[in-house]
Amino acid sequence: MAIQFARCNAMLSLALDKQGRPCRYVAKAETDDGVIADMVNHISTEHDIDGDDHVENIRACIKTH
Repeated sequence: MAIQFARCNAMLSLALDKQGRPCRYVAKAETDDGVIADMVNHISTEHDIDGDDHVENIRACIKTH
């Protein structure tokens, strides 16, 4: 089965991780909705950004592997 994924740095190009380096987080799931939920959680908790405001941006960054 194909895996869907989105990279944090593809959506938030200047986002930094807790060590101050460019964020390399990759949200992965079997469905777009799973990727969106994972990325919303990530950017909300790690970058203090309201992930719900970025659902369409996340959707646009989803790729299939």
